[in-house]
Amino acid sequence: MEHVHLVMLRCGRCGGEHLHELTYAGRLLASSVCDNCGHVIARSLPDLRWAYVADVEHRVLTKPMRMMRRVVAHPLAFARDLPASVLAKPAKIKDEWRVLRHAPAPPGGH
Repeated sequence: MEHVHLVMLRCGRCGGEHLHELTYAGRLLASSVCDNCGHVIARSLPDLRWAYVADVEHRVLTKPMRMMRRVVAHPLAFARDLPASVLAKPAKIKDEWRVLRHAPAPPGGH
């Protein structure tokens, strides 16, 4: 999953429907920034980090079952895609940590 997405949302500050930049750390929404007025909605960094660690723990614990489902459903595709998936994983985790280090602070500095 890419960690930044552009989506049309209604902004709580300016009230218009504008592009918002959504930033994710893994599967967690880290922040939303309105492209029109710059309004930022963000989790506090400590809260985001704790939630990320819990999410990674869940992902690790459920990985064997998710892999088994893929093996059973599509054994050839699983075998073909596994080497690339294993090689790409460190870069994916590095990108997720980059988001955790550089997440925008919530308004008010909390």
